[in-house]
Amino acid sequence: MQRAFILAFAVFVPSTHSASPAASGRALFEGPRLCAEWEPSYGTLIRWPLGIPPALVVELAEDDSLYVLVETPAQQSQAEDAFQSWGVNLGHCRFVTAQTWSHWTRDWGPYSMFDGNGVWGITDPVFDGYPWIPGGPYREYGESRGYEEDDQVNAVLAEEFACPLHPFPAYLTGGNFMCDGHGYAFSTLAMLSENEAFWSHGQFLALAGEELGLSSYFITVNPEEFGIQHIDCCAKLLVEETILLKQVPSWHPDYARLETIEDQLTTAISCYGRPYEIVRIQCDPYSGSDVAAYTNSYILNDKVLVPLFGIPSDAAALETYTEAMPGYEVIGFQSGSWYYYDALHCRTREIMDRFMLLLWHRPLDDEMPCLPEYGIDAEVIAYSGEALAPDSLKVVWRTGAGEWQESPMVQSGPDSISGAIPGQPPGTVIDYYIVAADYSGRRETSPRSAPGGFHSFQVAATGTGRSHDDSPLSIRIAPCPSSTLVEFAVTSCTSGGLDLSVFDMAGRLVHHQGLPVAEPGESVFQWAPEAGFPSGCYMAIVRNGSSSACGRVLLVR
Repeated sequence: MQRAFILAFAVFVPSTHSASPAASGRALFEGPRLCAEWEPSYGTLIRWPLGIPPALVVELAEDDSLYVLVETPAQQSQAEDAFQSWGVNLGHCRFVTAQTWSHWTRDWGPYSMFDGNGVWGITDPVFDGYPWIPGGPYREYGESRGYEEDDQVNAVLAEEFACPLHPFPAYLTGGNFMCDGHGYAFSTLAMLSENEAFWSHGQFLALAGEELGLSSYFITVNPEEFGIQHIDCCAKLLVEETILLKQVPSWHPDYARLETIEDQLTTAISCYGRPYEIVRIQCDPYSGSDVAAYTNSYILNDKVLVPLFGIPSDAAALETYTEAMPGYEVIGFQSGSWYYYDALHCRTREIMDRFMLLLWHRPLDDEMPCLPEYGIDAEVIAYSGEALAPDSLKVVWRTGAGEWQESPMVQSGPDSISGAIPGQPPGTVIDYYIVAADYSGRRETSPRSAPGGFHSFQVAATGTGRSHDDSPLSIRIAPCPSSTLVEFAVTSCTSGGLDLSVFDMAGRLVHHQGLPVAEPGESVFQWAPEAGFPSGCYMAIVRNGSSSACGRVLLVR
């Protein structure tokens, strides 16, 4: 679908790639899809000589693969001897010979991307170091900065991993880019400034939409008065709808800029059509006005690895992560080589699982109307090409602090599964998570940290004890399943405008209708999906003021 384009720091990128379910083992996107950091990964890419402490090396190789760049056999021997003395699991280490200039694998290392056929490969931007720039205005930075060796590493890795290499003819320094896996990305203004050597702002954004599959590219102001202006030193996407944002003392030179970024982020809308939850993390000084870069952490499967600075606020930072990311193992690593502009995230780079099982689910709203049941739908893509294991598909739920219960889910489309949680009394809090597995042996949950982490919603308390049948708003969908025309019969107890939205499994809006004025009683909406619209399960939500009702649409073509 063609997307609109505006620039007011939030940029919606015009892309020719539409998002739609595809055959199992294929990408959800008809074009490229960049992976999010929290998706399933094989392990981590680092470089020898190291820029990280030994304890972190041990942790990276404990449960996952560790890919180590070395320049010579002698360097590999040095690394192996050191790793063995530290207790590193050498069985999880893989050494790759390549010439490097720096240890910042985040900035010049591989972007993991699936193409429209579901084939994993490496996106390879241009890299030439770090322009230290003021907060504004724009300048051009075309001179060489001496990082030519780093710029060649991705070609070596593509050969090592026997995967496609996708050149990207622009700067896309890894520390100044974060994305959610759904085509929504964030950078600071420095990304546009740096690329003025090659492209106008509009050209760069259009290129990002076409080559990277981005549908939304949010550009913040620069966070520093002067510096490299990387977004990973001031903010971090923790999951599709949560952003961690740096907070500094009010006397700090960057205070006003960071508060401006918070104001900007409050206007952003996530891939699921809702505002982001913004979590602030206090970053106190460790030397003069240099503050701890706690946002410069690294998510590795079920772990969150956080840089520590040997100051009292370290403990509070770990607690912030624990509260924001329940179910993850949060581990801190202190080093005298961490800086406010360069820490743990900058020196690591994830290598994604090319055969991952991808599970996407738009969590139900925090408050849901009282319904006979709550439809739970998800998109599941087995990049291995293996079928889903039917017995594995389930939604696990509980009320309050009760015991977990299981309800089965079924495959409702080529890449979608559906199930339901039974209706509960008003005021009930329901926790739940989704489980799926395929015949490659991969198992995933939503959220990934389940059961320690889970989705939650509360059944709206009406205050009248009325049942679903006399709720202020209800929706009836017929026929179900449907192949051509879908009819939504909406019954409202009050007058006012009605708003109908239909979302796919990933929470993307696929249809919208509005009725500015509606009298109490029944109103009927009709939707005739165009030819070629994919089969699957969709969520319909109708709103009337503060009231809402939802139902499922099953489309079979």
